[in-house]
Amino acid sequence: MKKILCLILICIFLVGCSDDISDENREPQEEITYTYEDVDATITYIDMQKWFAICPRWEWEIEVEYDGMTYEEDDYASGGMNGPSFADSREGDSIRVEITNKYVNGELVDRYISEIR
Repeated sequence: MKKILCLILICIFLVGCSDDISDENREPQEEITYTYEDVDATITYIDMQKWFAICPRWEWEIEVEYDGMTYEEDDYASGGMNGPSFADSREGDSIRVEITNKYVNGELVDRYISEIR
């Protein structure tokens, strides 16, 4: 009885391991790649709050624009070394941002501001 059970389990295992997927039926996959570049954008809106409670704390809303693209961020930070790079900036100031370019099969399909540096 044990031999028959083992034989059945081995057959099930071997059938499950077969490679019956042919390359002919497979659709070509898209090749997606990304590139990144740092550029100077312009601050169009900024609301920065800073206070001290045991350690420095910041809370901000910021909007930047570059080449027709906009990026909005609403965040906070605390700690002596965690202040945002734009803590003392004003509207109209220049700020460094990262642009992400998305390519599908070598063709540019999307471009956006991904973060403030």
